[in-house]
Amino acid sequence: MSTGIWAAASGMVGQQAALDVAAGNIANANTPGFRADRALFRQTLVNANNRSVPTQSLRYSVSRTVEPDRRPGQMEQTGRGLDVALRDPNALFVVSTTQGARYTRAGSFQLTPDGRLTTQAGDLVMGTGHKPIAIAPGAAEVKISPTGDLVVNGESTGQRLLTVTFPKPDALQKEGAVLMSAQNAGKPVATDPDLATGTLELSNASPLDGMTSLVTASRDFEMMSKVVEAFSDIERRAATDIMTPK
Repeated sequence: MSTGIWAAASGMVGQQAALDVAAGNIANANTPGFRADRALFRQTLVNANNRSVPTQSLRYSVSRTVEPDRRPGQMEQTGRGLDVALRDPNALFVVSTTQGARYTRAGSFQLTPDGRLTTQAGDLVMGTGHKPIAIAPGAAEVKISPTGDLVVNGESTGQRLLTVTFPKPDALQKEGAVLMSAQNAGKPVATDPDLATGTLELSNASPLDGMTSLVTASRDFEMMSKVVEAFSDIERRAATDIMTPK
């Protein structure tokens, strides 16, 4: 089989991955705390020399990872007491999930009927000492201060949101839309919270960029499929010529 078919086919696989990434970015363009994804590719021939070198080329390539864009999103004021945004672009909130500790930029929190502070998905928000934050039910006014303190009816409860950074932030792996795991990112380092209160960090995914990527990937996929068809036609003709008696 022609090597041209393999080159085009690998490009088709790569463009399919790019389509999936673009679609996910568009779907989460309005999700607070979402960080856009980008697909990374590695050439098989490059791997012979250096397996860690990513490339934007799709020739003889395979998709290995999806990397989050770590640039912060725009801030939007909501006026809600339990909405907070991290000013430090590298800082993350800590939450407790069924899979263990996870990290997020999404700062839209809520109180359960029994007084526990959770994310919109129901994960417990962790305070200093890695303890869940909770208050007595029925408080009239609950808000979070710029330093991360939980304030109830105008008085501090002595509980503070836990925020952390990582020595290897590029190694953080996304789980779903707004959570990240940190198996390879190093030990988390606690930081002093610096928050914009009554504010949310919006998604950094641009709908316009997403649509552009989606259209480009779709067209490239179609073009490469035609290349595969062309090489297949050439091989069929060559086989016919060989088998035809002169």
